[in-house]
Amino acid sequence: MSETRSADGFPKVTREDWLKRVDAVLKGAPFAESLISSTASGISIEPLYGEINGPRAWRRDASPWIVSQRIDLPDPAAANAQGLDDLEHGATGLSLIFQGAASGHGFGLTGHDEPAIARALADMRIDCIGLRMEPGPHGRRVAKALSALIAKQPVDPERLDLDFGMDPIGALAARGDLDAPWPETAARLLSTVGKLREQNFAGPFMRADGRIWHEAGATEVQELGLILATLAAYLRALETLPDDALAQSIAVTLAADEDMFVTLAKFRAMRLLWARILDACDLPDTPLKLHGETSWRMMAAKDPHTNMLRATASVFGAGLGGADSIAVLPFSNALGLPNAFSRRVARNAQNILIAESHLWRVADPAAGAGYVESLTQQLCDRAWKEFQAIENAGGIVETLRGGVIQARLAEARKLASEKIAEGRQPILGVTAFANPQEPAPDIEAAIPVTPRPRMAAAVLIEPLPATRRAEAFEAQAAARART
Repeated sequence: MSETRSADGFPKVTREDWLKRVDAVLKGAPFAESLISSTASGISIEPLYGEINGPRAWRRDASPWIVSQRIDLPDPAAANAQGLDDLEHGATGLSLIFQGAASGHGFGLTGHDEPAIARALADMRIDCIGLRMEPGPHGRRVAKALSALIAKQPVDPERLDLDFGMDPIGALAARGDLDAPWPETAARLLSTVGKLREQNFAGPFMRADGRIWHEAGATEVQELGLILATLAAYLRALETLPDDALAQSIAVTLAADEDMFVTLAKFRAMRLLWARILDACDLPDTPLKLHGETSWRMMAAKDPHTNMLRATASVFGAGLGGADSIAVLPFSNALGLPNAFSRRVARNAQNILIAESHLWRVADPAAGAGYVESLTQQLCDRAWKEFQAIENAGGIVETLRGGVIQARLAEARKLASEKIAEGRQPILGVTAFANPQEPAPDIEAAIPVTPRPRMAAAVLIEPLPATRRAEAFEAQAAARART
């Protein structure tokens, strides 16, 4: 029986044929201005692409990504109850946020010692879930306490899905201080990682966190370039480790925002850039542990239920882009700590896409799609140049100390704010289709804490802000309502 293709009866159409039809519709209007847009990084988005077969960027583990729920209550007992409830109702992993971590935005577990961590993790089968630490500037202290706690439990450290999350460069950028010069800090990191490996922990131990750069205004290219520069600094700090252990010691976290296709391409690009870093360092091909979290920067406090739409698009992009685990910020996060309902919505946004939409079943589903492949490759090329510029300027720590990164991200924030103010990038519920009668959701009663710089800091820099793009426009709307 011969095969009949459904398109066999139609004439072949070329790009030139398509352009003739477009010209007729545009009636002399410029093609570029009418149909070509661009990303925040200036990458052109064409209206039509052909097939492109780029390198594969899939997640190696052929199973659903981990549904990671954030635990950020200050009290360990309350945090424990929250975590157990999340695990009972669909979460397959937890991200334990500690006070002082930039990702906590003033919230998080107040204790950094073994008793506090033990209480927060009580009655949890940590050998059956993905567990991520977000310790902020207390990375080494939390790692020591957690490893001591695990040593008392009947589990094999080597088999745990555990990310210690030490990130002193991210803490420096967010807080503006470091308690020891970078060479000394790097030596301490190597010592801590060495002790953890002696206890048979497999890692990852370090984290290059893109959320810090993203929340300070970084474009997608800047976020990737700054992550690469952070990875390079950590690889140098740990370079005396065996090659296979070195490649397994570092994880990456990316921000996932409402631009679904840019998010998808950014996650794909990160895997390809990781492979390029490994090749440049002559390290073995090792899968990257890649976590995604929905963007704090895109969250709105006004009409916050619109955040559900943003989160869904973000998870869609990160999931199809190959994230190993994803955390969704509950829709009320911009107002304070979320209640049980907001947390349930955050969990189910992922569970529906996993269990009902089956997004995880196809490895690298955007492969071959001209638009995504082109965007991925351009992100890779531009991010690598960004990384090289940072390296040529002395590396990530030196460029932070010199204020270079702060200035570039301030400019990116300014340009983004201008686009919103001019109506070229509307914010649903804030600058477009605002609903003044939208009721505010309930939140947990907790007061955020502003971290204070260390009194005896060895390195002091201008800290990066953690911004929400809607915040200034929400303030303007509130001021107008009062007059």
